Amino acid sequence: MFINEVKNLQFFSKLSLNHVEDRLLLTADFPKEFLVKNQLEQPFLYVTLYVRGGAIVKIIDEATAQIYTPSKKDFAPETYNQIIRFAMEHAPQFKRLVK
Repeated sequence: MFINEVKNLQFFSKLSLNHVEDRLLLTADFPKEFLVKNQLEQPFLYVTLYVRGGAIVKIIDEATAQIYTPSKKDFAPETYNQIIRFAMEHAPQFKRLVK
């Protein structure tokens, strides 16, 4: 599972635990070949941002209820940074860090 591009990121919902983490659901348009290769039908991104540093990006396929936890190296660096930056812009505890 290698993700080299996502488009049209949109904020869907969030859960914030003060001084611990922010969890966000993001929708995105994945490349068609990525969806076919990985047999994904309705994927969305589940991003956890930790206040003390670090992040985890998961892909959840709503159609099959499968959860995928790709590592950072499974993303193109610019795609991973795009996802994290977008999540930080919508996370209550991180908004002030991203301008």
